[in-house]
Amino acid sequence: MLAESRATRCIAQGIVSAWLTVAAACGWAQDSQRSGLPSHSFDIRESTLSSALIQFSRQSNTPIVFSDRLTRHLPAPTLVGSLQRDAALAQLLADSGLHWELIDDRIVAIYAVNCSDGPCDNPEQTSARFPVYEPGMEETYVYGSSLTGSRIRRDPNRFSAPVEVYARSDIERSGAQTLGELLKFVPAVIGNSTSTAISNGGDGTATVTLRGLPASNTLILINGRRVANDGLSGESVDLNSISPAAVERVEILKDSASAIYGSDAIAGVVNVIMKRDFYGVLAETYYGESSRGDLATTTQTLQYGTSFRDGGLFLSASHYEQEPLFSRDRAVSRSADTRLLGGTDQRSSATANARVVLPDGQSLIARSDGSYRPTGPDDLFDFQAFTTAVVPLRRSSVYASINRDLNPQVTTSLEASYLQTSARATLAPTPVFTGFEQIPLTVAADNPFNDFGQDIVDVRRRLVEFPSRTQRNESRVGRVSAMLEGLYSDWHWDMGVNWSRSEATETVSNLVDTERLRRALGPADQCQGAGVDGCVPVAIMGPVGSIGPEQVDYLRVAGETSGHSSLSSAAINLSNALLNLPAGRGDLALGVEFRHESTAKRPDARLASLGTIGATNFEATHGDRKIIELYAESRVPIWNSASGGRGLELEAAIRHSTYSDFGASTNPKLGLKLQLGPSLTLRGGYARGFRAPSLNELYEGSSEQQAFLSDPCTQAANTGVLPGCTQQADPSRNQFLTVKGGNPDLEAETSDSLSAGLVWIPLRIPGLRVSADYWEIKQDDVVSSSAQFIVDQNARNGSFADSVTRDPLGNLVRVEANNINVGRRRIRGADLGFSYHFPDQPWGQLSVTGNGAWIREYLAQQDPGANTIDLAGTFLDEASEGLGGIPEWKGQLGLRWKRERWHASYDIHHVSAMRETLPGSNLRRSISDWTVHDLQLSYVFEVLAGLRLTMGVDNAFDEPAPLAASAFNDNIDARTHDLKGRFWYTRISQRF
Repeated sequence: MLAESRATRCIAQGIVSAWLTVAAACGWAQDSQRSGLPSHSFDIRESTLSSALIQFSRQSNTPIVFSDRLTRHLPAPTLVGSLQRDAALAQLLADSGLHWELIDDRIVAIYAVNCSDGPCDNPEQTSARFPVYEPGMEETYVYGSSLTGSRIRRDPNRFSAPVEVYARSDIERSGAQTLGELLKFVPAVIGNSTSTAISNGGDGTATVTLRGLPASNTLILINGRRVANDGLSGESVDLNSISPAAVERVEILKDSASAIYGSDAIAGVVNVIMKRDFYGVLAETYYGESSRGDLATTTQTLQYGTSFRDGGLFLSASHYEQEPLFSRDRAVSRSADTRLLGGTDQRSSATANARVVLPDGQSLIARSDGSYRPTGPDDLFDFQAFTTAVVPLRRSSVYASINRDLNPQVTTSLEASYLQTSARATLAPTPVFTGFEQIPLTVAADNPFNDFGQDIVDVRRRLVEFPSRTQRNESRVGRVSAMLEGLYSDWHWDMGVNWSRSEATETVSNLVDTERLRRALGPADQCQGAGVDGCVPVAIMGPVGSIGPEQVDYLRVAGETSGHSSLSSAAINLSNALLNLPAGRGDLALGVEFRHESTAKRPDARLASLGTIGATNFEATHGDRKIIELYAESRVPIWNSASGGRGLELEAAIRHSTYSDFGASTNPKLGLKLQLGPSLTLRGGYARGFRAPSLNELYEGSSEQQAFLSDPCTQAANTGVLPGCTQQADPSRNQFLTVKGGNPDLEAETSDSLSAGLVWIPLRIPGLRVSADYWEIKQDDVVSSSAQFIVDQNARNGSFADSVTRDPLGNLVRVEANNINVGRRRIRGADLGFSYHFPDQPWGQLSVTGNGAWIREYLAQQDPGANTIDLAGTFLDEASEGLGGIPEWKGQLGLRWKRERWHASYDIHHVSAMRETLPGSNLRRSISDWTVHDLQLSYVFEVLAGLRLTMGVDNAFDEPAPLAASAFNDNIDARTHDLKGRFWYTRISQRF
């Protein structure tokens, strides 16, 4: 196989004499004697046998040749400790059915015994002890493997940027059934990532936010290639559109990579590598539920893989279902009034019994007998009794890949996937704020249900006579990728085309038709009744039950939005190993890429005309653009010691991007790697990054929603003190009409990133690896549309007067906040990691791993004239236009144990405490730190090719999520913490 293995594995098929040629080309041949072999320090992680043999060759300095077709589908055990070559090989090849032979006392050859002439139980007893050859011959040398963050293939340890890899075994041990769930606890992931745990304001998608930057600043790749963003949100790839069942590993580059991949990679890159080398049939079923009997989750998976003379085929199909968890079913989230828990009262002033504010400012509540009384402090509506905290999700997916060698130098590959998702959120019945809607609503003095004989502008009513609102999100995602790859002279080349499209629809039911409500509340002569003009007067000023079925039917409507995002690309890449440099081998990679991106979002007629209450109304969006990019990357050895144990390497890359809609950008990257002996490596780099404004940010039509804002003028202490607060606004309100829209004149966001770190692998402690990296990101021209910032600045100094509208009583009526390039950020922190694999013992193999992320400072400035705020260790909800939770520390610690057919793991996830401001005040409180413990145990039975039973429990000690009083959803930071509590699951996998 050429596509993957030609660059990552040393292969020889043909006659024995060819092996010497291959080994010489590999450059690994070192004289050694078969007897009296010295011991070597091995640190080989659990992987495929092909990968393990390559690691063995590097770590023992032994040339090795093998047929990739014999080894790539076989697993390899973890091998850690000081062993002789023969003993190490014996452990790696145990249970593989393969054997090894030493050729010319120098080269290890791996082979399968020919069993045609006798039994194979003891290879020493058969004369056919030579490799079984297939027709034809491949000869190749290996100089490394591909890794996220570079177009140059190399030893993964010889890289100046930090890359974190979650292998298939790590995914299985996590128990995660979605990629969003897997990445949620990654220490570098903080901030406003979305998932199905975000109900009100969510859309059933899952995103990832590295370093606390918005999801649009993290580039998502599949097999190193871009894919279309979500069809509706449009700012990032929906991780729910990637089935984890078909994922081989996830590589996370925690460094800016615009010089390598172009736009969006300011915070880093998440590269999802799909399965390819799979053989046989796998049938798997998963079931889990919380200890309280809700959130039932199931996954069914069926996979098939095979190889043929010149290639291989892999097919995967899976179906996933997650049932809901309701806010009312957990103590911390069952009420929007959290004063007894140390929080505040966030219940809504749109009450079930109408709340009427008279022109003189007097506030009244409707009684059941039709009379009114003065409003009291507890006359608020608790919407948490209705809402889903975790949204039910359905996902069905199919994935296929096929690869074939066209000749010994050229191979081709094709992959395709299709996935459907469906999520259904339940929201509280629609609230109506007549004085604060996009279209002003007035209860006319002569309306048959107006008892006051004067026009009433401000009526607040929760329409509990309506069914609860439901938001249904459906998506369909397709992807096709084809690649041709080969060798020509000393050049490795590839050319490929890629197409992906995400289509999504959102339907919100049980809304209110604004125009019909306007007529129903207006003068009596404009609404004569259903039998006359079709209009039905509505008793919006009455108590619960005053709105009858006829009025509900007249007002109730649904709103639907559909959209798509598509991406087509073509690319050519070249790379070469420059073998004649004075300090060693250098490398060069060149390439060109063309992309076409388009998006469209189409609301139905009511939503487009701002004709509903209870959903986001907006105008249609449409945009497309073309991008052409050129890049070059090089790795140059500057100095190497005579022994080869020390050296200095320079990495350099540059990429020029030209966009049809906003202009061009050129971004360089430099990296240094200093090898100080076999144990210590120092690394560092600088990168210039950029993020092109998204098509939605450029072309989105005006949208209006009731945003969760904090108005400084609702606080009595600010009245008459702040220039913009001449009178106190109504303190019972926390949602305000906000209008936003795109801006075709936006420029790209730019960034500068610095990093410096080390990797320590002490020879005296075999199996130990320690890494530490300090990093800094400076970002300018951040695209911002912060209504909260505009309200704050208007209150404090009277600015943005044209964007803020208040009524005669001082209440905030409307905020306009279109996208502009005004923000700045500077973030500093460090990543820490270690792993230690204990030597094998009679009781098994034990490993411990840990990694953590520290945010030293997170300085944000929303406008050049505004103060800089340090967000490190704070929480400000996304619904309030904040960046979410930015804990100073986030970490994981894992313990792994393996003995024969037994596997066990124990993981600890920790998030440090954060600070928040209580809504409606200037008081600060602490959100407690949070630590959860996950356990898993599995055993493989000897049934057919292997029956694996896995049992696990997440959050074994049922640690509740800490209260976040300012959170819009469920009184917790659902993007950082987890509401579900203890969660049990089991998985059964049968191999055939």
